[in-house]
Amino acid sequence: MKKLLLSLLITALFFLAPIEDTHGQLKEIEKFLDAGGDNVEALTKAYLSPLPNGIITGLNSGWTTKAKPTKSLGFSLQLRTSVAIVPTVEQMFDANSIGLEGISVSSGTSSTIAGEGISGQILTLPDNSTLTLPRGTNLHYVPTPIVQANLGLFLGTDITVRYVPEVNFQELNLGPIDSFKNFGSIDLFGIGVKHDINQWIPGGKLLPIDLTIMAAYTQLNMGVNLEFNEGANEQRVESSTEAIVTNFLVGKTLPFISAYAGVGYQSGTFELNMLGDYVIGSGIFQNTLTDPVSYSQSYDGGIHLMAGAQIKFAIFRIFAEVTTAEYTTFNGGIGIGLRN
Repeated sequence: MKKLLLSLLITALFFLAPIEDTHGQLKEIEKFLDAGGDNVEALTKAYLSPLPNGIITGLNSGWTTKAKPTKSLGFSLQLRTSVAIVPTVEQMFDANSIGLEGISVSSGTSSTIAGEGISGQILTLPDNSTLTLPRGTNLHYVPTPIVQANLGLFLGTDITVRYVPEVNFQELNLGPIDSFKNFGSIDLFGIGVKHDINQWIPGGKLLPIDLTIMAAYTQLNMGVNLEFNEGANEQRVESSTEAIVTNFLVGKTLPFISAYAGVGYQSGTFELNMLGDYVIGSGIFQNTLTDPVSYSQSYDGGIHLMAGAQIKFAIFRIFAEVTTAEYTTFNGGIGIGLRN
C-alpha cells in the first residue's frame, strides 16, 4: 500500500512539476541568515508569505466529486491537484516595512516566493557587507498534490481520507525524475465527512436536487535539508500546515455526470521552523545562530463559493472544481470508482 501511495504521489507531482521549484525555493531563506537576529525571521516570513495561504486554500479544495454522498460501500480512489492563484499584491514586499534592525535597505520592492524571477532589494549589513534578496519562482500560484480515497458508509454519509506516509525523496532512487531529491520530505493526513440532509427535511427525498453538508481537516508536513557554512548540527527547515473547511453543497447526480455548487468557510494555520546551528559573519562579527527561525501564521479564508463536476466512464472518473475566495483555487484530477 505504501508503494502504491508513493507512486500516486509522484504521479501527482508530475502533474504539477513546478512544485519542485516552489519547495526547493525554501533553501533560498539560507541567504537571510547573514542578516542575523530577529531579521532572519522577519525576512523569512515576508518572503514566504504567499506559501501558507496558498497551501491552506489548496488543501481545503477537492474534497468532493458531487453533492450526493457516495452509496453505502461505494468507493473511489482519486489523484488530484490544486492550484491556488496568488493575488498580485502578495507577489512582492518592501523590506523597508518589515521592521529590520541595524540594516540599511535600498529603495524599491522584492519578490515573494511567488513573485517575479528578478533579484530584490539590497541590504547593507552592520559589517558593511551586502545581501541581495532572492528572486521569486516566477510561478504566481501555489500547487498542492492530493491523493485520497472515498468510502460510502450508511445513513447518507460518506468519508474521504487523504494519506501519504512520510516520504524522504533524498533516500529514493527515482531514475529519470531524480531531480525530485531536492524536494526533501513530505507526509500528509486528512479526513472529511459528508452527510445528506434531504433525509431530514419533510418531503426532502422528493426534491430534484441533493443537499449535503461536509467538513474536512488536513495536515501537511514538509522538510528541506540545508547546507550552510560550518553548522555542526543537522540544518533543516520544517513546516506544518493545518487546513479546515466546511461546505454546504447543492447538486444533481445523473448517470454519467454530476454537478454541484456550494458555499463554505475555510481557515488554517502554518508553522515553520529553521533548525540547527548556523555560523554567520567573520572576525568580531562572527556569530552562531541556533534554531534561528520559528513562527506560525494563521489564515482566515472567510466565506467562499465553489462549483464542480464529475464525469464517469465505466469505472473511470474525471474531476474538476473551482473555489473563489481571496486565493482562487482550481482543483482537478482523475480516479476510479465503484458505486460512486
